[in-house]
Amino acid sequence: MEETLLFQGISQDSVLAMMDCFKPERRSFRKGETILVYSQDLEHLCLLLSGRAHLYCMDSDGDYALLEHYGPGDIFGEVFAMPGYALGYAVEADSDCRVMFIRFACIYGRCPNACPHHSRLTRNLFELSARKAQTLSLRINMISKKSLRRKLFSYFDYMREKSGAASFELELPLSRLAAYLCADRSSMMRELKNMCADGLILREGRRITIIKEE
Repeated sequence: MEETLLFQGISQDSVLAMMDCFKPERRSFRKGETILVYSQDLEHLCLLLSGRAHLYCMDSDGDYALLEHYGPGDIFGEVFAMPGYALGYAVEADSDCRVMFIRFACIYGRCPNACPHHSRLTRNLFELSARKAQTLSLRINMISKKSLRRKLFSYFDYMREKSGAASFELELPLSRLAAYLCADRSSMMRELKNMCADGLILREGRRITIIKEE
């Protein structure tokens, strides 16, 4: 667990001591179960130990918006929520998951044991918050593109940079990708077909190979 970004730079002994101090709760969830519904209070910092999950919001009209997706080592919780709790933010399991719940008060409050690693954890949390802000900016840039093709290319460029190769496996199922790009799934599937026909990409299931930019 000390290999996760939240505990980076903290020794295993220190992590164990921290767990004794924080007394976190570990829970298991099955695919499709709700892991956390955000409240207006900063109650929990959650660490995804295994599995995959996503954050979504639902407005008063029942419209669904996919905001983030998570893998092992990622963190989430009310501290990262966007304004407007009336939207109904919730994290749902995409597969069977194990999640560690840490009370946020244990992190921002004064440590009764004056743990020397507490300040390092706070620094790691700040860095993770900065990365989340960068990820949010990246997504805003993607969905602000005027055409669906440019949205897709923007996401594919991100995946190419992340994987280090022009051929990569999509992190999201196509239905989730459409929601992530704020696009209609049928329209997105047609555009992917057109991009293949135009010789821009190859697609085999969720594997995309970029041949050339438009």
